[in-house]
Amino acid sequence: MRLLLVLLTLALMTAFGRQDAVAAELPVLDLRAGEDAAALAPFVRFTKQSVGTEAPVLASILRRPLEQIQGSTIHFGPPGTKTVVLLKLRNSSPAQGSWILTTGRGSLKHFRLFEAERDRLKLLIDGTNSRDAQQNLGTYQAFSAELVLDPAQEKLILIEFLSENSTYMPLRIETYGTFFKDRRANISMVSAVVVGALTLLLLNFLFFSITGFKEFLWLAVAELFFALNTVHSEGYITIFLLYDKPLTGVAVEDFIKCGFAAAMAQFGRSFVNTSSLFPRRDAALRALIVSAVIIMALQPGLSLYSPEFRFFLHLASWIVAVAVALFLPFVGYAAMKQLGFQLWPLFVGWASLALFIVYAAVASMGIFSWLPINWHLAGPVGLFESVMVTLALGLNLKKIQYDKLAADANYARSLAEQLATSERAKRLAEEKAFALETVNSQNALLHASGHDSRQVILALNSAVAVLKRDDRQDADEALVDMLQSSADYLSEIISTTISGANIAASASDFVALSSFRAQTLLEPLSMMFKTLFANKKLSLDVHIEGPVTLISDKPLLMRALANLLSNSCKYTDVGGVTISVALEGARAVITVRDSGRGIPPDVAAALNKGSATRIRGDDMGSGTGSGFGSAKRIIEALCGSLEIICSNPEGTEIRIILPVATRTIVPLSPQELTVALDGWHILDFDQREAFENGLRAPDAAKDRVIALTYDDTTVTRGRLSSIVAMVVIKPACRELLRHPLLSPPSKQI
Repeated sequence: MRLLLVLLTLALMTAFGRQDAVAAELPVLDLRAGEDAAALAPFVRFTKQSVGTEAPVLASILRRPLEQIQGSTIHFGPPGTKTVVLLKLRNSSPAQGSWILTTGRGSLKHFRLFEAERDRLKLLIDGTNSRDAQQNLGTYQAFSAELVLDPAQEKLILIEFLSENSTYMPLRIETYGTFFKDRRANISMVSAVVVGALTLLLLNFLFFSITGFKEFLWLAVAELFFALNTVHSEGYITIFLLYDKPLTGVAVEDFIKCGFAAAMAQFGRSFVNTSSLFPRRDAALRALIVSAVIIMALQPGLSLYSPEFRFFLHLASWIVAVAVALFLPFVGYAAMKQLGFQLWPLFVGWASLALFIVYAAVASMGIFSWLPINWHLAGPVGLFESVMVTLALGLNLKKIQYDKLAADANYARSLAEQLATSERAKRLAEEKAFALETVNSQNALLHASGHDSRQVILALNSAVAVLKRDDRQDADEALVDMLQSSADYLSEIISTTISGANIAASASDFVALSSFRAQTLLEPLSMMFKTLFANKKLSLDVHIEGPVTLISDKPLLMRALANLLSNSCKYTDVGGVTISVALEGARAVITVRDSGRGIPPDVAAALNKGSATRIRGDDMGSGTGSGFGSAKRIIEALCGSLEIICSNPEGTEIRIILPVATRTIVPLSPQELTVALDGWHILDFDQREAFENGLRAPDAAKDRVIALTYDDTTVTRGRLSSIVAMVVIKPACRELLRHPLLSPPSKQI
């Protein structure tokens, strides 16, 4: 028996000796009174074991191979397995010292902290006891224990814990002053971040209420989730509300995380308008938002799921948050390129948060346990991201306001231009009315002058008749012929002038074709303008190269030339005007040259193009500015052309080309004219009864009827213009058939 007792004692002594030897192999962290401990990572050893509620046995733990922390971050790898942590301490100072060992964690599924006393473990903190956990967290805001060591005293600390989301545990040993200083700084930081986030939240709600833009609402929701995440990540929700509900703490964390991701993604969709600008990116964002909402909906039942499904759900929440964080910078960059550089804060804010979340996710999941991590930076980084995004909204609003002001300025400028155009149109209408009134007054004056001239003609004809009846031998036959010629010439001038004035004043394109000599066209004009030119000491020269007979409408042609002569007289100060008529082939060329001030090139080009608007070559003078345009319309109605050949300060040359002219004419009877003009109905207006009957014929359409007459007076033209297409003044000639208005393919203008 004694031998057996000795052997048993030797065995126990050997076991205790092996235990002391193993314990002696643990590195010792030397502490000095009044000083914070060095970094704990090199002195921490840990091991993994199966999950259980029984108290750990120190001897069995010490017999296991212990692992060492890789790197400076105290991280124990992937979550889901119970971890046992060992830390050996010694007071190397000559005085007693007091410190606080803090874990930095306040939300763990299972947590117990022991102090080893030889072969026994003394429980200091029991996180599984709700009252004990509440008291410890309420005092230290993280699982912490006070350490009091005498000089040269050693202690072995053992921590066992189980985490559902991360095994990161920032163990520190600090003096009382340093510990509570850090806690106060942390509280200040969290308070500042939360106040800043809530300020931005209220600001965005205010913007939403003012503008109605949904992006402000979604950003406010995202900032609300961010404020909650800041409070939760620092452990305050767990400390004061969920100290005894670790799974609920995990559910709250994942719910807030996915809520923030979904709200920020929806903000991006609304603000950037991805559905219209970037359809593919919008589809990806919608898928991420749906995934986040599904994960949020599954969180209330977290305690009912298996550990494997809880781990998968937690991993999925991180994947969604990381995916949103990674994807949004690409959306921000695309928006910056598409909508403008003013969105650079959007890209910067999203990119900064993406980098932090990716890094924090990798470090928190324990994929690389050596990665350092500081969850306290989550608040400042998130606040920076919120400030940048809000700044992007502000800059975008500023650009929208700037664009609105520019659009308003353009609209005001357009209204001013429209007003100017309206005023110009009004002025043009007034000038047109004044011009018409002037023309009517001139026509009335011409008619009055014509009436007086007809009285003179009547007196001349009476004198001629008396002289012809006189049988006296001394009667002067030359005088009789002179009086008769004067009466005929004056009658022709009056008829042409009055008819041309009335026709030009009307808006009708009615044409009366006749054959007439160039002299009968230019001589009346020369007489009409002779006094006007003489008053300005200008010359008016007429040149006709040989006998030229024109086939046209003499009154209209005279009116067009009168407009050109009037303009030349008005803008010529020295020198004079020359009118020449020449025959080129079968065409007549009428050239008007003056020595006036000339026309600007752009105005001349516009006049040649036949601009529909009033154009003046010189705004310094009076007038309506429609003389050249009216002349051009008359000439073109006669199938001719009117063009400014050249114009400079030395003068202007204008050329008129008429389609039909000849040296001699061949008379043509009405019957021959009828046969030659196939498709036209030729009616003799001088035979009234036959004319009226011809108009009533079934096939006598107005646009295919030509009236023959000797009468080229205004009254006759006015009457015929409403019932026939054209008038041919007797006597007709064969050259008349070459006129474009009478050719079969042509269409009357």
